[in-house]
Amino acid sequence: YVAKVQSRTGLRTRDPVIREKVFAGKAEKVSGGDSTTQSELFTPEMCAQLETVFERMENPLVLKLYLDNRPVSKELQEYIETLTAMTDKLSLELVTGHNDEFAPCVKLYKDDIYTGLAFHGVPGGHEFTSFVLGMYNATGPGQAMDEDIRKRIKGIRNQVDIKILVSLSCTMCPDLVIAAQHMAAVGEHVTAEVYDIQHYESLRNKYKIMSVPCMVINDEHVYFGKKNIQQILEIAEDVVK
Repeated sequence: YVAKVQSRTGLRTRDPVIREKVFAGKAEKVSGGDSTTQSELFTPEMCAQLETVFERMENPLVLKLYLDNRPVSKELQEYIETLTAMTDKLSLELVTGHNDEFAPCVKLYKDDIYTGLAFHGVPGGHEFTSFVLGMYNATGPGQAMDEDIRKRIKGIRNQVDIKILVSLSCTMCPDLVIAAQHMAAVGEHVTAEVYDIQHYESLRNKYKIMSVPCMVINDEHVYFGKKNIQQILEIAEDVVK
């Protein structure tokens, strides 16, 4: 699995044993009287992947949390608190008094500007790598991209809002998520928000979702199955032309 991720992303890690020692005992957070340590949420391999990305991040990110009263909100808060404690490249901001009907979610901001990337639910399971790469692409320098593809994405002038509905056990979902969020990180008029479908029954019913991944563009155009960035871009260009 790690080899496949390295091949797809171009990221490489150092000796995970060394990294386990580096991270051991770090970043203990206290929430509601209970301590949540990094080791309880992230394996040494996950920590290694995170540190690699942190080292390459060119700009700081603010992870804004929109929470509700469900248990999944507490899970997301503990997850992001632990994550942001690992590096000074990330900081957490708790948004209060919001009316976001799809809370809980975490939204990525750079220089006080929304990057267009968000995750609704907790970005664990197969979506961990997707979330990490989303941060990497949002902060720069990001993954390599074909220059023609980049120009076409930057050339999009009408708004393209992409919802990606996933399950954390889906093995086909991450490729679609990574590609769509890479587009959002590059395109000023593109957003890509990911939803763990188990927490959003209203979306499952609205779009009659029988399988994941499911991509919804501008709340009305629905597409199923894994897609690469070229395929997503062609669909987006067709929708907004």
